[in-house]
Amino acid sequence: MSALRGSLTYARFFVEGDLPDDFRDRLVKAIRLRTMKPLEPDDEDLERSGWCLMGDAYGLDLTYDAVFANEYVNLGLRTDRWVLPGPALRARLREAERAYLTKKGRERLTRKEKAELKELVSRKMRREMSPAVRAVDFSWSTNEGVARFFSHGPKPAGRLMELFAKTFNAFGVKLVPEAPYTLAARLGMTRASEGVWETLEQTSLADGSGLRAAPRDEVA
Repeated sequence: MSALRGSLTYARFFVEGDLPDDFRDRLVKAIRLRTMKPLEPDDEDLERSGWCLMGDAYGLDLTYDAVFANEYVNLGLRTDRWVLPGPALRARLREAERAYLTKKGRERLTRKEKAELKELVSRKMRREMSPAVRAVDFSWSTNEGVARFFSHGPKPAGRLMELFAKTFNAFGVKLVPEAPYTLAARLGMTRASEGVWETLEQTSLADGSGLRAAPRDEVA
């Protein structure tokens, strides 16, 4: 999802903690250490995430000028994932199993042999294709302590929070999703208000169709 084109719909996060005065160069170095390493067929990982340029999933030269725009840190969260077609994988696996049994003069495979054959077939298929690549833009206002992530999906948000923690926790900052409580805490709550929050119960907003309305920040 790109911040540079299409509908500007995003999820908002707060960045808790204060950055040191000399954070800019150090921040870029930390980002470069977590630049996306494209997924390769022989890698053990089936999925991997890392930083890329905003608006360019294949742009991996994360220089100071590419990352910073005034007080904003602009990045893309890129995720590579192997997606093997199930029917094709099963057909190729059956073929490999038959060939293996014929060669060994046996009728059955052990559990270990099945697992090893599946890994061999999967690797061969990965060499014949490319991983699925998806990138979501991320913009962090270091002055405001507010970040915008151009996706509402829970899985991309989880990847973002994990990568943000690995990249920036050493600076004493933490990424927190915006929610009624976190927003209220950011604006300042009295002890009485905190007591009221403790007594609130979760309420489902699902309608009769089973659909649940999700809050969205939109900019026309």
